[in-house]
Amino acid sequence: MSRGQWRKAIGLYIEERLFLFILVGLLFTMGIVFGTLSAQNLEQGQKTELLQYLQFFFQGMKQEPQPVTDAVLARNAIFNHLKTIFFFLILGISVIGVPLILFLLFAKGYILGFTIGFILQQLAGKGFLFTVTSVFPHYVLIIPALMVAGVANIDLAGALLRSRFGKVTRPVSADLLHGLGINGLSLLLLTVSGLIEGFISPMFIYWVAKLF
Repeated sequence: MSRGQWRKAIGLYIEERLFLFILVGLLFTMGIVFGTLSAQNLEQGQKTELLQYLQFFFQGMKQEPQPVTDAVLARNAIFNHLKTIFFFLILGISVIGVPLILFLLFAKGYILGFTIGFILQQLAGKGFLFTVTSVFPHYVLIIPALMVAGVANIDLAGALLRSRFGKVTRPVSADLLHGLGINGLSLLLLTVSGLIEGFISPMFIYWVAKLF
């Protein structure tokens, strides 16, 4: 397919599932907001403990003679992403697991919001720089990949549900293959994000740690 055909196909896919993308995006955003608020409402003792952990982490990075890339971190990140996509797929095929897909997307947003909210609150400008260099590089791929995977598996659940009630215009196997393809593309993005997390983000973190 040419670039123009790819753009048209992607635009059509999003247009046909616009409500699902809005729903998934809204839940993820709500998770970020609630996570940020939770970080702000931590007890002082919990804040102090987490801040000490961050400072210990930065001190450890300062002592390294050069940036340390981590193949194990990359492998673990990719494996965790694989489990997430597989879990999404199983939940979509089960049909009744759709609410749990939505909850997991909310939870992913909550964790991200909590992490960013706490770092920004405690480290101010340096925290912003740390967030941009250590979180943004891989999350810029993780967020759309999770949203697309969520929409794909919710859409798959809908197709399977319609097939059970006879309201289907094409074989359910076609919807299953389509869902597997979208999940595969999401996993590809998540694999790249895992490589960034293990081999690129540590270099950014090393440079930023020098400021602390």
